[in-house]
Amino acid sequence: MQTVKGKRYFESRNFRTVIEMLRQTRDLHPDLDAYIFRRTPDGDEIHKTYSRYLDDIEAFGTSLLKIGLKGSHIAVLGENRYEWAVAGTAIINGVGVSVPIDKLLPAFEVESLLDRGEVDAYIFSPKFMKDAADIATRNNRIKYFICMDISDAASDKPDDERFIDMQDLVSQGRTAIDEGDRSYVDADTDTEVMSMLLFTSGTTSMSKGVMLSQRNVCSNIASVAGCLKVNAGTRTLSVLPLHHTFENSVGMYMMQYYGATICFTDGLRYISRNLSEWKINNILAVPLLFENIYNKVNEALEASGKKNLVSAMVKVSRASLRIGIDLRRKLFKQILAGFGGNLELAVSGAAAIDPKIVQAFTDWGVKFFQGYGLTETSPVLSACNEFVNVIGSIGNPVSEVELAIDTEDPAPGATGEILAKGPNVMLGYYKNPEATAEVMTDDGWFRTGDVGYLDEFGCIHITGRIKSMIVLTNGKKCFPEEIEALMTNIPGLKETLVWGENSSRDSVDIVAALHIDREKISKEAGSDSDEDIAKWLSVKIREVNDMMPNFKNIKYFVLTEEDFVKTTTLKIKRNVNVDMIHDKLEKAGQTMRETHMKNIDHIA
Repeated sequence: MQTVKGKRYFESRNFRTVIEMLRQTRDLHPDLDAYIFRRTPDGDEIHKTYSRYLDDIEAFGTSLLKIGLKGSHIAVLGENRYEWAVAGTAIINGVGVSVPIDKLLPAFEVESLLDRGEVDAYIFSPKFMKDAADIATRNNRIKYFICMDISDAASDKPDDERFIDMQDLVSQGRTAIDEGDRSYVDADTDTEVMSMLLFTSGTTSMSKGVMLSQRNVCSNIASVAGCLKVNAGTRTLSVLPLHHTFENSVGMYMMQYYGATICFTDGLRYISRNLSEWKINNILAVPLLFENIYNKVNEALEASGKKNLVSAMVKVSRASLRIGIDLRRKLFKQILAGFGGNLELAVSGAAAIDPKIVQAFTDWGVKFFQGYGLTETSPVLSACNEFVNVIGSIGNPVSEVELAIDTEDPAPGATGEILAKGPNVMLGYYKNPEATAEVMTDDGWFRTGDVGYLDEFGCIHITGRIKSMIVLTNGKKCFPEEIEALMTNIPGLKETLVWGENSSRDSVDIVAALHIDREKISKEAGSDSDEDIAKWLSVKIREVNDMMPNFKNIKYFVLTEEDFVKTTTLKIKRNVNVDMIHDKLEKAGQTMRETHMKNIDHIA
């Protein structure tokens, strides 16, 4: 087994609970904005200072205790908004267990998770009033249905006394505190028991409930703070959904540890506007967002004829950096202005990102780091930083975390499953000891399910997922993620999905579904017909195949213009998409071999 331990570069404050950390920040920066947001894209800006934020948390928590929810499981569902942050934080710090739920789930899956999570109260945004009213007709367990702002959903509110307004509870809690109620403010939170129950992505029958404690979450905030520095008052754009652990622990709580201001985006359509008008300094997001920015910059350079000039400027900039002179933000001021002009830090997580995108942002003068983690690890395990930034890797472990490559081969680059150990590792899966035992070793290591290797800098490189690994009939193994990464350089391809297909010859063929951008790829192929596009792609795929051993070569491929089904963090749901393709082929009475180079959107 090869192991590597995280290193601390920055000292961090001591705190046991999230609310203790927030009270420290409030005392340090009472008048700084904790949040800036709008209710609608064209609405007025609303500012909430750290003092007001803590007041609202304590008021809401006090009311939750007064209505008898001590020790309860309380679900939170809604778009990213201030009330979500107040509710989720209040619950875990002296009330009970927060159960964040993905707002994009269909209503029947939400209802199932409310049952599986043994939820006693359900907090939701006004957009989901109708669904909540429908659930209430069947669910007698839930004591309270709490709408984040019932005035925005009054017409859909059912005649059910269990439906109450979060705004009223905050107001009542504030009055109670003024009258001397200290039940919540002075509550002592057990840091070793479950405070969050987070369901992993997947169907409700397959998703697992991850149990995290305050110790798990707070240790991870402190660990990330040990290798990443953010200045108080800098502005962060909140893009990822708050039910996702990366946004919850890092995008929210870690940023609040530093006293940063969180700005809720008005929506994906408004990201460019938000970056500019709010002078955003930091952004944590998934690769797709950064890919979109990168592509827009390149398209603008192509259209203006300045691509060669910028390439020359990059060479000058890199040469200057080698002698200690940093000209990047001056040389590339115009490019930076294209996404607000103030971006200083970008962190990508949840999926692999093309190294050329990381390099481009770095060349422009933006600190760009890739991180890695899982819900089960609260979530961050490793990240690049300003001291060690090996592009293409997921960096060193964060402080207080130890990672290992499960291999008997001591040579650098030997691959194996990535294992993790640290105070951030979950308590286990909710009421599922069998699943917990599967991922925890007898000596306390958590099995991530990812395969990778350790380089000479102590950085981890991921090569694939064990569950997606393709095992060929000759015993050789390959990971679709490796092949998909090579396909990203083909112009006009939005995404690639690779898998192993059982053939009629009792062998396994490596096949792919190619999601094309017809407008772009038609220009490359010189034609917009599926046949000509497929012929052009077959040449490009041969070039990719030549970069790999023969056993990894793509044998058959199909085209599609339909988006792949993804999680809310925009990771492709591999099995779901492959099953959908198989269903199409089965209905058409065809195999992948017979459909080779065809558009499966049109097969009958």
